[in-house]
Amino acid sequence: MGAYQISVPGHNSEEVNHLRRLLQNKLQHWDPVGQTIRLEEKWVGDRTVFRLSHLRMGKQPEKNLRLCLGTAVAEYILTVDEPELIRGIISREFHPKHREEMDQVTEYTFHLLHENETDEGDRSFDQRKEKMVRTVVRYLSQHRNLAVDGFVRFRLKKYHRVLVKLVEHAIDEYLLDKEYQEFIDLLKYFVLVQKSKVPMVHVIHTGKRKFQVLEADGRPLRLKEMDVVVQEMMDHSYSQEDLIVSTLLTVAPERIILHTRHDKENVIRTLMQIFEGRVVVCHGCPECRSRSHSQ
Repeated sequence: MGAYQISVPGHNSEEVNHLRRLLQNKLQHWDPVGQTIRLEEKWVGDRTVFRLSHLRMGKQPEKNLRLCLGTAVAEYILTVDEPELIRGIISREFHPKHREEMDQVTEYTFHLLHENETDEGDRSFDQRKEKMVRTVVRYLSQHRNLAVDGFVRFRLKKYHRVLVKLVEHAIDEYLLDKEYQEFIDLLKYFVLVQKSKVPMVHVIHTGKRKFQVLEADGRPLRLKEMDVVVQEMMDHSYSQEDLIVSTLLTVAPERIILHTRHDKENVIRTLMQIFEGRVVVCHGCPECRSRSHSQ
């Protein structure tokens, strides 16, 4: 019976060692005593070639061997080749200015790639691995030699397109978050240089996007007019809570008592970022308890 040959560039590299371990692990599953499948290794030029053959005749043993090889090669592609493919796509599509930017976009991409890891979505690792296994097995049913790097480059066009779309999505997310953070940093700087007009205010979070701002004595805070600089900055705000942010920016209180039972909501986190060091979150005063009973 003919043998299958799986090859990768290099000789003693970590990539070669990784593929060897994968092949050995899969073979151990199908042939625990090592009597029916033979694994041989040799160097051909600058490549390492793994030669695998089934010692039993018949369609089923060969089918099992193809599945074994397909699983090993698929895992190798997803764990070794995929990160490098993603970095290459980021370089071509985004042209990062420095290493930190490359690492950040890469992190965004992998977050999107694995965010549904525990779900049954198409992007989960198991689902993607199953698709890759089927592709490799289908190729091995017609060819006995598989050069992994060439297979990835020339036989996985659809897979490449999926990764490109994923990277484009990650780049969009990264740029949006970057613009948002730059805006937050601008507001933080404004708070730092702005002279405080009141020593303390109470901010009552009455609903998802509803707030009341009270002075220290409990009276509603009233502004004669909005600070011009604040108005100009808030014209470019992406927040849905412009009014509360602009109000607090105008009075620039030295201390903010924030009464809320939902401190994980985006608007609360935004306020805590802008007025970092000035916000005290209250969960249990009479005002908070009365609000919680009314919600």
